[in-house]
Amino acid sequence: MNVAVKNNKLNKWIKETADLCRPDDIYICDGSTKEYNLMIEKLLESGIAIPLKKRPNSFLFRSDPSDVARVEDRTYISTSSKEDAGPTYNWIAPEELK
Repeated sequence: MNVAVKNNKLNKWIKETADLCRPDDIYICDGSTKEYNLMIEKLLESGIAIPLKKRPNSFLFRSDPSDVARVEDRTYISTSSKEDAGPTYNWIAPEELK
């Protein structure tokens, strides 16, 4: 592992996680202005970031429609009675859910 930080506990965690996950590379963010500018440059080049003309140093980022936290028709509320689930009507009995 060629990554090191000043905090020994963090170094240990990074090594343990890297040993478990075996990433191709590890990059530790330093939060510098140089790092920010490089990141924004890459995002602009790729088209992921779109500069806002009326707001300097502001960008539009759109997520992919398939990248959602949950899908409504596959999200269920499991309660002992259907009435307790509320108006969503995506209710499932606890026994059936198991």
